[in-house]
Amino acid sequence: MKKPPSQSNPAAVLNTKSCHPLNSLLKVQAAADLLGVSTSWVRRHIPELPCARMGRLIRFDALLLSEQVRARIESGKSLKPERTPMLSRYQRGYLYQTGKKLKVWYGMYREDVRKPDGQIERRQHHIRLGTLAELSTKSAARNRLLELLKTSPAKPEMSFQELAERWEKAEGSTMKATTLCHHKNTLRAYVLPKFGERKITEINREDVQTFLAEKAPKYSESTLRSMRVVLGLTLGWATNCGWLDKNPCTRVKLPKRTGGRRVTRTVLISEQVNAIAQKLKEPYATLVLFLSVSGLRIGEALAIKWLDFKNDVLHVTRRIYEGDVDTVKSKRSDRKLPIDPILMARIEKLGKGEWVFRSKTGGPLNPGNALKRHVRPAAKELGISLGGWHDFRHTLSTNLRRSGVHPKVVSDILGHNKVNLAMDVYDRTEVEDFVQPLSVVSMELLRNVTKNAADA
Repeated sequence: MKKPPSQSNPAAVLNTKSCHPLNSLLKVQAAADLLGVSTSWVRRHIPELPCARMGRLIRFDALLLSEQVRARIESGKSLKPERTPMLSRYQRGYLYQTGKKLKVWYGMYREDVRKPDGQIERRQHHIRLGTLAELSTKSAARNRLLELLKTSPAKPEMSFQELAERWEKAEGSTMKATTLCHHKNTLRAYVLPKFGERKITEINREDVQTFLAEKAPKYSESTLRSMRVVLGLTLGWATNCGWLDKNPCTRVKLPKRTGGRRVTRTVLISEQVNAIAQKLKEPYATLVLFLSVSGLRIGEALAIKWLDFKNDVLHVTRRIYEGDVDTVKSKRSDRKLPIDPILMARIEKLGKGEWVFRSKTGGPLNPGNALKRHVRPAAKELGISLGGWHDFRHTLSTNLRRSGVHPKVVSDILGHNKVNLAMDVYDRTEVEDFVQPLSVVSMELLRNVTKNAADA
């Protein structure tokens, strides 16, 4: 007697003569016989098989069923549908105690973690549950572990290096090119050497605070602030994506004592600005006066073209950053400023060309060379300590405040996004600023004291 084809070899079934015509409709049992599988397998895979429903009856097309299965077998694919493996967590875990004097419950569990490349890796985790005094029984420790497993869903693990790359790819297009370049440089120079190989789930607030404390003796406050900002942006993005429970950089403070080079800003008086301008040749002299009156950033001033003037009104629309022409720093930096006719007449004497403040070759001035070779030596010769181009911007902000100009107007002139930025960062107070308000209080108080003393 000839043996029926093996149930585990559907190809053998297809190579034999079937008792069912290929143009007939098959019942479940007949379809199972044709495929060489069980009827339960056929019922489970009805959505993937060519079938027709007639009321409660299900019939399978023999020809399509034969061709479909043959095509799958010849291509080396399994009859079973391909499914994406699901991440698993072994929920009950394992309990153990550590410590000699102070007993502490720990839980161990395993889970499948999907890596950024799509591969699944099984990893083992240990989690602190509490002391023996807090969890007096094993049952209490078990319940605590189950609570933690339910409230802390599995998250894909990745290194900070991988996070930084994915953050740049996803968020880079939302930033100005110059801002993104600054963040990338900070990551490359300071952050990645420290955290690049660390898993983001292992980075906590203590790690960030310790990192900044270690860098403080070597770097300035502004550099440390850049490190904190880029750490907060990347880890904050991971939090928004659900890969971290919270951002470890939230409310992290900068160290009080820092090293590095510190730039001291100087608020200049009118006589000092004029003296510096008189020491300089053109176009540097007019540039110094222009910065002191307009408050423009040096990159904005050097990017001015003659077409930006309409009568005596300047429209600031671009800047030069690291040698490249770019749009202004922010939307609020795109602004229109009136230029005094006397200053405008002096600017016009510089001669026509594409750029207003231009070099001998016709291109815009190099801000670093202009400061180092011309402006700073002139200031030093006059005994004036000059921190940099921003001193002229700080000077205007302070003078506007002393003149009683509304902070919103000062902010719009300087092109700031926030009104309080001019007061918190740019404005400077001197002893002279304290004389008038303190004298008012003193006169009121001392007048009454003097009067009472005289009456006595």
